[in-house]
Amino acid sequence: MKTFNSPQGPITYTEQGSGTPVILVHGIQGTARTWDTIVPALARHYRVIAPNLRGRGGSHAPGDLDGYRLECFADDLRSVLDVVAEPAAVVAWSMGVSVVLEMIRKWPAAMLNALILVSGTAHAGVQARWFHGGSPEEVEQEASERAARLNLVETATPLAVAGAWRSVQQADYRNLLCAVTTPTMVLHGALDDQCPISHGRLIAAELPRCVLHEWSHVGHNPMTADPGRFVAEVHEFIGRQSQSQTQPELIGRSAAQATE
Repeated sequence: MKTFNSPQGPITYTEQGSGTPVILVHGIQGTARTWDTIVPALARHYRVIAPNLRGRGGSHAPGDLDGYRLECFADDLRSVLDVVAEPAAVVAWSMGVSVVLEMIRKWPAAMLNALILVSGTAHAGVQARWFHGGSPEEVEQEASERAARLNLVETATPLAVAGAWRSVQQADYRNLLCAVTTPTMVLHGALDDQCPISHGRLIAAELPRCVLHEWSHVGHNPMTADPGRFVAEVHEFIGRQSQSQTQPELIGRSAAQATE
């Protein structure tokens, strides 16, 4: 495990492989270890970086719910991109999708080569129900069972989960999607009971440059359901973008540009 000091505090991460950077963004309970089943295979082709966002894995851990808003996680992710210091692809799962969209909202001129958005939502609404409770105590009671169901080997603190869940419930990125011009693959399981397939379909329909991969008979965690297929589809998509782009592309445009 490596560590760097961001403006917000220490961030730990794992790094394997060489080549085009691929940053893996975990979900609401996850850590860098969320990606254990796919990192070795993906690292044969890419420089794979899996950060621990705040509140887990030895990264800095604010002591209040407000320290775990999506905009705070987006600050962490932007700091990772700054350390990588070259255009990267981002693979984001579950809440990680919201973190990426928040980063695009805050920094529409950040540079990425590709986005792979897995089992995520642009607006949780009443359908995406990762937790029923909202307080740290209520979330903690649910979190252990959910972690086991999603095969998470390591998890975030209850406070981090509760703060993030509150922020996710309030977020709405639907109006942002049409301004995101980065080539994107949306990957979603048809049997996802945490974030129904309709959420992935909505994101894919609104993004200007997007392909949708629906996995039948798979739920919220495609990486553990079929790691080999997951790596193959991610590798094929990133490779295709690398071949077609001679210059990195801006992720998103300002609201003014989007209406021109």
